[in-house]
Amino acid sequence: MNNINYRIDQLPIIGYESGTMAVPAVPGAGKTFIVTNLVAKLLKENRHDGSKILILTYMNSAVSNFKGRIKKILQENDIKEENSYEVMTIHSLAVKIIKEKPEVVMLSEEFSIADDLQKNIILSECISNFRLNGGERAFQWFLKDQKDGEWRDRMVDAWEHGFYELVGNAIGELKYKEISPKNLEDIIDSSYKGILKIILPIYREYDNKLKQYGLLDYDDILILAYRALKLDESLRLKLQNRYKYIFEDECQDSNEIQGNIIKLISKESNNLVRVGDINQSITGTFSSSDPKYFKEFIEESDNCYRMDMSNRSSKDILDLANRLVKYVNHEFRQVECRNALEDMEIKTVPIGMGYKENPKPDIYSINTKKYLTWSDEVEKTVAYVKGIKKKYPDKNIGILVPYNEQITQVARKLTEHNMEFEELGPNSMNKRKMINNIAYIIDFILNCDDIEKLINVLDKVFIRTDNELGKNDFLEILRKHNTEDIIYNIEKNESLIIDDDSDLYKSFLYGVNVLKDIIEYPTSRLDLLILYIGEKLKLEKEDSAIVAYIAFYIKYLALENINISLSNVYEILFDTKNKVFNHIIDVVYEMNGYEPEPGSITVCNYHKSKGLEWDCVFLLGLVEYNFPDNITQKFQCDKWYLKDKYKNPIAVIKSEIDAIFTGENPTDYINKTKIELINEKIRLLYVGITRAKEMLILSCSSYKDESEVGKKNKEQKPSLYINELEKYIIYKKADSIKDNKNINA
Repeated sequence: MNNINYRIDQLPIIGYESGTMAVPAVPGAGKTFIVTNLVAKLLKENRHDGSKILILTYMNSAVSNFKGRIKKILQENDIKEENSYEVMTIHSLAVKIIKEKPEVVMLSEEFSIADDLQKNIILSECISNFRLNGGERAFQWFLKDQKDGEWRDRMVDAWEHGFYELVGNAIGELKYKEISPKNLEDIIDSSYKGILKIILPIYREYDNKLKQYGLLDYDDILILAYRALKLDESLRLKLQNRYKYIFEDECQDSNEIQGNIIKLISKESNNLVRVGDINQSITGTFSSSDPKYFKEFIEESDNCYRMDMSNRSSKDILDLANRLVKYVNHEFRQVECRNALEDMEIKTVPIGMGYKENPKPDIYSINTKKYLTWSDEVEKTVAYVKGIKKKYPDKNIGILVPYNEQITQVARKLTEHNMEFEELGPNSMNKRKMINNIAYIIDFILNCDDIEKLINVLDKVFIRTDNELGKNDFLEILRKHNTEDIIYNIEKNESLIIDDDSDLYKSFLYGVNVLKDIIEYPTSRLDLLILYIGEKLKLEKEDSAIVAYIAFYIKYLALENINISLSNVYEILFDTKNKVFNHIIDVVYEMNGYEPEPGSITVCNYHKSKGLEWDCVFLLGLVEYNFPDNITQKFQCDKWYLKDKYKNPIAVIKSEIDAIFTGENPTDYINKTKIELINEKIRLLYVGITRAKEMLILSCSSYKDESEVGKKNKEQKPSLYINELEKYIIYKKADSIKDNKNINA
């Protein structure tokens, strides 16, 4: 550990001994590296005095990463302090606090945590019950008048997602303001006309269901943990004495109550280190996080040391990111957004000092592309990717898009070109495969006399072979038999016995034996049937987790509706609009994180790209609507399908909650929400740019599809940011060409 060659921007941090320290760090600065080595150093020097060091982060995958790195450093340096540190998420800490003294907040020791998935399931059910039990008229009342049936259906589909988001945000806001369903009921009388009147019955049922199942959601545990610490001095002192040092990673994603919990625990020792990057704060529009809390800590802390060097990207890419920061801070026309990015220049790592240095591409490898339609943008991007793969097979590539549905569109085009790729998103074809496989198996259970259902499940789930022609011929042979012959009398049918050593035949036999066991399993408990199917399929960890979540969901539905049947389960599994399964995929992906392999292609949205890096990155969809720059433009938060008064429902609900909480006239949340969204979109673009190591292509298109070409009111304008960065890129390319000519001369 003593032999590590720390950079000049890391030396003050590794020299830390006590007090409060803020560490703002640019992308690729090595935050995890410096935190893990500093923790190991403090342990080696025994500065924790027999107490513990606590490291907090926000992702389970980050917890595993920190634990693995610290353990490795301790082993390499023969430091026997493996029980002197703890790594956990902020929510795990909150649970730990409550379990120390649950009686302080009037809980029993048997309480359980509803993770995001379980919350999703319960809240979705509460919304569904609200609509079924007299609330449908209220639900539809917000929609604009539309006589066209197809457009009306589209509006309802869009509002179903928007309404869920609205209810979830409202309940979270009410909880953080300590407004219970009973409090809200007392505040709202029969004459109240706002959205909260519709939220109330859903909030009441959601709260009742959590209590019925003995569950707390993530908002509850943070609120109760903070309350327990404030109410019980002995509990507070116990935790303060347990942890001599506290480190918080990714603290730009922290919210007020999380910050308050950490401050209370660190108050006695005053040893608190918070590390983060304000410019990568991109979760505020769908959570209560706010970078202002990290900004305040930077101002208040005893010391602030900036890690401003990055070895991830080439100098050209870092210069482009710096140009975006400079433009926003000093030239941006929406003055209220000039503090969206912290004015911190990313520096390259010094050459010849023994550090890992920045990539050095042979040529200037940044470009902009402007296409006529979105389909052109996708098609040309995939063609570009194909060319890069042919020329540089070991380079990994990231394709970033604004929305999840666009991930699917890009994935289809990559599939057409026979290119292997990984999708990071709720509609991922690869990640939905396990859900679909269970649906195929259930479909056969429901129709076990149907030879086509058997062939379908064998083809889709079990048969593995590179010989597609041979497989098709074999499936034709199967069609000449009935299902009973294949499942129970396979050894008596000579036409079914082919090469015993072939992958095709082995996987076929395996599938037949698995299906035989499954159809003989009782269907009285559908959740247990799902788990049994998963057991028989011998799944990897992620797929096994998906099956466990499906079983939980089915069990929950069965408890809520005793009439749920196996055919209902089949329909639910194949419903691609089901938010629960989309969320399952996201949750499972977050478990272990994801790291692009050399030569791989990844498709994801801009948000999912945070924490990742690729040799080559494509940033698609850089139009005004996706990346607005002033409040007069069209906004995603403005729901096109809602009446004008409610077109920004999140702003309206925040305004209502503010009014009942403070009793004062609410702030202009419509404009405030738009300013916050512009700020976050700027940071999102910054994140996208800084994912690239060597090559970067930014693109946009003028129209969504061919049918809109030429229609002025349908034209999409390029975002201000791509236009401004394009000027800079053109200048830098010309400068690069000039330099190359001088070198050659």
